[in-house]
Amino acid sequence: MDLVVNDFFKRKRIGEILVEMNAITNEQLNAALKRQPVEKHMLGENLVKDGVVTEPTLYKGLAIQHGVEFVDLDTIDLDMSLISKIPESLIKTYKFIPIRKEPKSLTIAIYDPTNTKMFDSIKMATGFMFIKWVLATKTQILHTINNVIYRPKNVLENVSIDELLKDVKLEFSNDKDDYTDGLITKTVDTNLEELKRESDQTAIVTLVHKIILDAVKMRASDIHIECFEKIIQVRYRIDGILYDILPIERSAHQAIISRIKIMSNLDITERFMPQDGNFKLKVKNQNIEFRVAILPSIYGQNCTIRVLDSGRVNLDLKSLGFAQDDLQVFEYNIGRPWGLCLLAGPTGSGKTTTLYSALSLINSRQKKIITVEDPVEFKIPGVHQMQVMENKNDPNRSLTFAKGLRSILRLDPDIILVGEIRDYETAEITIKAALTGHMVFSTIHANTAIETISRLENIGIDPYLYASALCLLVGQRLVRKICPSCKTEIEVTPYVAASLDMKMKDLEGYKLYRGVGCKNCNNSGFRDRTGLYEVIEVNPELKEMISQRRSTIELQKYLRDHKVKTLSACCLEKVLAGEVPVEEYIMIHMGN
Repeated sequence: MDLVVNDFFKRKRIGEILVEMNAITNEQLNAALKRQPVEKHMLGENLVKDGVVTEPTLYKGLAIQHGVEFVDLDTIDLDMSLISKIPESLIKTYKFIPIRKEPKSLTIAIYDPTNTKMFDSIKMATGFMFIKWVLATKTQILHTINNVIYRPKNVLENVSIDELLKDVKLEFSNDKDDYTDGLITKTVDTNLEELKRESDQTAIVTLVHKIILDAVKMRASDIHIECFEKIIQVRYRIDGILYDILPIERSAHQAIISRIKIMSNLDITERFMPQDGNFKLKVKNQNIEFRVAILPSIYGQNCTIRVLDSGRVNLDLKSLGFAQDDLQVFEYNIGRPWGLCLLAGPTGSGKTTTLYSALSLINSRQKKIITVEDPVEFKIPGVHQMQVMENKNDPNRSLTFAKGLRSILRLDPDIILVGEIRDYETAEITIKAALTGHMVFSTIHANTAIETISRLENIGIDPYLYASALCLLVGQRLVRKICPSCKTEIEVTPYVAASLDMKMKDLEGYKLYRGVGCKNCNNSGFRDRTGLYEVIEVNPELKEMISQRRSTIELQKYLRDHKVKTLSACCLEKVLAGEVPVEEYIMIHMGN
């Protein structure tokens, strides 16, 4: 340890090295040193930030300081077979690039040599005796990880514009037409000849259509068009993860946003207020709806487009990811004549899909089902669905969850779905509906199923009241599945076992897998997602504990004693079954 410390103090400081390299002057160094205590940044970061030195020059100086090689990643052919053997979570956590391997050593490119914990973790995970390292710039390493190694391949890169647009028909609509007046949606047929006749707008129209259709082809759930100081960045959310797809010149920003606003029937002259709209696409006879949200920022308007592809939604409960015993409990309770079923989880965890699947299972002509949602994401045949709407000019004429729910109760429903419990008024009416002979489904933002109890109490509801109404609590998450086309067995190392909170001997007989990336999964290694479910049947004993205001810790102990599976336990089962990779378990376990 003393040798390491002494060696550190023998090294020249980075400022001295940069002066010797003639990269900076003594005056520039002294000025930066005076500012350093105030700005609380490393000296090199300040010099790069001020434009005194370039990032490559700084890292060349750091390489001299540490006595290692500096590499330009743009000139190196990445060994993807080597990279595929190293856990994705490890590379993304410690931000390194595997360069080459030898019988007993692995060489990696890093940008932060002070992170000594990294080297031990990589040794344990890979089994190499020695870890050698070289320096590369932080920008190059992050770009390589996010946009080269783990970036999904654009499946339409080689498709011509004529082929891209030949099957497209646009339907322009807005929420007012669809949900209040019942007007027929205006349809405009768009073909390539019409687009070419738009002269100056041709390139923008074609670009916007390509962005949207690429997203559909790549199974994206959201399109993010983000405006920064110098570029516009297009990103797709695929299987829950955001990927950088396409940088666009900053000068095209206003034209792109205006085009999307025209498609969504929004005011193109409004640039300083948030706006919401929608439009529809018909691609090869498949109807797809897109919901648009525009938000101003300091660099311009950002746009997020939610892709609502009903053709990709599977409303079969058995295919969502329930364990067989949990599925039986879930199906039994949703078939009750009255009670409250609450789903807990963060935004984007699949709660709405689970509720739609439940409604589809119990839907029949002998029952009347009414929903109040924000927004109505998919249409369910035979179900009366109501859209929450805000009237900015007259708030008293807004349709809220509470107002909608009061109206629903006068229509003699058997089953009610409330999109989300957000406030006391909505929670109170929902619980009273469940106590007066209705089966009620709803969602609430909580990390786990049992935490919905404290969430309801925080909203202000009497525990005795909701304890009587509750029949089922479900916690939910989504995890990515391994792509079956590139599924590859991985070596079970001590690091992998420790990541699963298991011992090496406990993993004997199990095979673990990960996806190495192929054209079927856009080179991501993942294909689709599956649900994790923590299912709690609220029996009389649990109702009594809730009404007595028992603590969350006591309730969790009760669930452990009664063998209720946690989200982590559900994920571990899927890892050991070879359905999801180890990285997904780590993320779920850290979240709990």
